[in-house]
Amino acid sequence: MIGRPSTLQMRNALKFATRSALFAAGDAAALVRDKIVRVGETALSYCHSAKEEHADRFVALDTALDLDFAAGEPIHARALAGAQNYRLEPMDAPISDLPVCDRTIARLGRAVSEAEACLYQANDDGEISATEALTADALLAVVERKVADMRARLMRNALPAKGAGE
Repeated sequence: MIGRPSTLQMRNALKFATRSALFAAGDAAALVRDKIVRVGETALSYCHSAKEEHADRFVALDTALDLDFAAGEPIHARALAGAQNYRLEPMDAPISDLPVCDRTIARLGRAVSEAEACLYQANDDGEISATEALTADALLAVVERKVADMRARLMRNALPAKGAGE
């Protein structure tokens, strides 16, 4: 093999993951001050920068892990899995003893509607800015969590199929 196996698109997805994790985790200065990450603000800035001079600067795996913990979700891990055509799924599926009810269906619908509206608004000029992408990504993460919860409710509370166990 000659050259890097990762593509520019994959590497840009890693930079975007860093930006998304920082956005979800809050203030980079606070992360550095509270020693949540072992690198400084400047290094974090370079690692999510799309500028040509920073094209080969990425967060180390331990920093990506710390950022993902601070963000509350495996943003970098998803980007790495996606680059290799894998899907990241939680090891422990959410378990809900709560039933499916009109309120949970409505909440799922609202989350989907909010994400959809955000995506339409972001794409209204044919270009999606980094800020618009971060906002949409956060809303889509909410949708993913609500879908996982709904699926758990369905599977946990479903009646056995007719003829099962007879």
